[in-house]
Amino acid sequence: MGAPRIGVRVPQYGSGWTELRDGALRAEALGFDGVWVNDHLQSPGRVKAEPAFDALTTLAALAALTSRVRLGTVVLSASYRPPALAAKAVTILDVISGGRVVVGLGTGSDVAEHAAYGFPFPPPRERTAGLRTALATMRAMFAEPAGADLPGVLAGAPNLPAPVQRGGPPIWLAAHGPRLLRLAGERADGIVAAFCGAGEVARRLAIADAAREAAGRPPLACALYTYALPVPSAAEAESWLAPEARALGTTPAKLLRWLRTTGIVAPPDELREALAEVGRAGATDAVLVLPDRTPPEALEALAEATLAAPGPPGGGGGAPGATHATPTRSARAEHNLVELVVERHARGDLAGAPAAIDEDGAWTFAELSAATARAAGALRAAGARRGDRVIVALRDGRPWLQAFLGAARMGAVPVPVDPAADGERLADLVDDCEPAVVVAAEGAEVPAGPVALAPGALDAGRAAPIAAVHPADLAYLVYSSGSTGRPKGVMHAHGDMRAGIETYARTVLGLEPGDRCHSMARLFTSLGFGNGFFRVLGRGATAVLTGTRPTPRGVLATVEEHGVTVLTGVPTHWAQLATFLERHPGAGSLASVRLAVSSGDSLPAPVAERLRGAAGLDLIEGLGCSECSNVVISTRPGEPYEPGVLGRAVEGLEVRLADDEGRPVDEGEPGRLWIRSDSNTTGYWRRPEATRDLVHGPWLRMGDMLVARDGRYRHMGRADDLFKVDARWVSPAAVEAALLGHPAVAEAAVVGAADDEGLLRPAAFVVTAPGADPAGDFAAELRRHVAHALEAYMAPRTVTVVDELPRLPSGKLDRRRLRGAEGD
Repeated sequence: MGAPRIGVRVPQYGSGWTELRDGALRAEALGFDGVWVNDHLQSPGRVKAEPAFDALTTLAALAALTSRVRLGTVVLSASYRPPALAAKAVTILDVISGGRVVVGLGTGSDVAEHAAYGFPFPPPRERTAGLRTALATMRAMFAEPAGADLPGVLAGAPNLPAPVQRGGPPIWLAAHGPRLLRLAGERADGIVAAFCGAGEVARRLAIADAAREAAGRPPLACALYTYALPVPSAAEAESWLAPEARALGTTPAKLLRWLRTTGIVAPPDELREALAEVGRAGATDAVLVLPDRTPPEALEALAEATLAAPGPPGGGGGAPGATHATPTRSARAEHNLVELVVERHARGDLAGAPAAIDEDGAWTFAELSAATARAAGALRAAGARRGDRVIVALRDGRPWLQAFLGAARMGAVPVPVDPAADGERLADLVDDCEPAVVVAAEGAEVPAGPVALAPGALDAGRAAPIAAVHPADLAYLVYSSGSTGRPKGVMHAHGDMRAGIETYARTVLGLEPGDRCHSMARLFTSLGFGNGFFRVLGRGATAVLTGTRPTPRGVLATVEEHGVTVLTGVPTHWAQLATFLERHPGAGSLASVRLAVSSGDSLPAPVAERLRGAAGLDLIEGLGCSECSNVVISTRPGEPYEPGVLGRAVEGLEVRLADDEGRPVDEGEPGRLWIRSDSNTTGYWRRPEATRDLVHGPWLRMGDMLVARDGRYRHMGRADDLFKVDARWVSPAAVEAALLGHPAVAEAAVVGAADDEGLLRPAAFVVTAPGADPAGDFAAELRRHVAHALEAYMAPRTVTVVDELPRLPSGKLDRRRLRGAEGD
């Protein structure tokens, strides 16, 4: 067996809601697999007159606040929880949490508690019978949510909404004697072994396993529940224990001695080895309990000691961030994304090759490695720790790379944001992700709370090693563009970048050392983040960066100065470049560009045709998203251009078109895009409802609507952008492309708007071409033009001429603002 998954019991005794909530959120951020609660109405320790948080109500609150960790009870008491009511409650918890609940179930054992609250405390045989009934009741209600029957207990009892997990949440029995261990093997999903060593864990599991094998059932989970305290030094451990010692009327030294007899209290390496021994004995999980009232530093030390395995020489510390629920963890420095995009090149033949170029100079891969090490040290000195968020609010350039990679190197979670965002926007992001540090330009306005660090300070840090991480640990947050509402922090793990490098970057872009890549989309956007940063460095190519706003003249100068071979932008960038080259044919050259890439929005055919005519450049088009951190559908270099065709699925991942429930749509019919990829996000930061809408097992259900024919996809728009006119679908992208075919139209956007009878009709917003002088009934002319190019029902009912179209910071069209303008 491998190392067990590590969960922690939250501080539910002797603390307030704020401390309990913050402890759970910190546990999730640090990378623990689960947060767990006891089922007690009063403290099970010596101090009874103190706060004690009930199990199920506490988990209900935490289910809505967390997005990744498992939520479990160790253990629910069958002696005072009516079984049907308990089954209903944990089912609702499973729904609220999106399928993250584990039910630890026991007979009930606290005599004083039962007496205090008037619950009978029957003899062991009766309590065991009550446990059997509770287990059978939960099983029945989970399996038959439409109406469960159990003789003498249930008679057609509905349990709706049904559990999210297939068959209901797993049930683990707290068992130490043969009778309950055999019951667990025959009917439960696992066992909980409390306050025991590896030998006892093996003994209990052997009894349960024998019954499980005889019943022909799948393997059991086995969780050790115990106190755990890393002891870097006796003085530090005693300082952590001082508040609890005072509450108990003892000394920290005496409390520490008692803990050594009860749990795993040892230096970090010994604690880690003790848990590894329990894992070798068969434990799949460990639920660790810090003594009450210990400070956050103790939880951080526990994470560092238990979530990290020793790395290779020079590998560094522990494993931060978020983790999937995998049966084993292997934390190593080689899993850190910095190893993937920088270190392996810095150690090899590319050590002296250029990694990054900006207006102020260049770094080789070896120099970039050293810069990230200094940045990691500077961030740690500023107070950042493993799992902490670090906002990177810098212009594109080498300091941006240094800050982002330095944070990832030390195990923190970098969060790139728009450096030009106003104070209110930045304050919202700070409030959402609660960073420890914000790296921003000297003099930038940074909200109160996090430490502000200027990019110049990154070079002053003491070089730090690469933190050992698990591939599924939370590595970075990328905020969505906001095209579908309030931006959401998309969570990505250290292992996610590999998929984008080994699929799209290798098989479609063909990136290799020697390529020089520049993205007109900024690094804080999904497109710029991929094609301007990690796919580039991951393939050993050179990132050409500039902190200035992308203008056609500036882009041409960058391409010529640095010999850019791969140039990326959103359709708006390409349209502006085509217009500039048409008006200034001798102003610059794109002769060094071997590959031009468009993504982010649908590329209108007229833009591609104009660019081909003005620069002799053919574009490839792709569709990607922040949630997948990859481009999933793309045309290929050298393929004949077909207007409106996005291309085929990228090798190494799966896409399908289906309805909202995942049912495939017929070929030629619009369907939502579903994506299955190793780079898929685990969800949105602290947005469990949005996560449940997005993540469906291994698939992401996106909002993009596509049509497929013969394996080739066309983009219809976002699900909330499409609308029907006379029962026929209207794709705003198709209407916009038709409008752009008119010589007087430079830019166009289309939304659905209600007419006088309340029926949806196309409404167009256009920017006229330079020098155009629309005469007569311009709107009628454009309606005829669209009707001729497409069909009459797609012709815009209204046409509004505007000076410019509203756009998001990523360059994408902001249709929500246009729908609001139409409503006005």
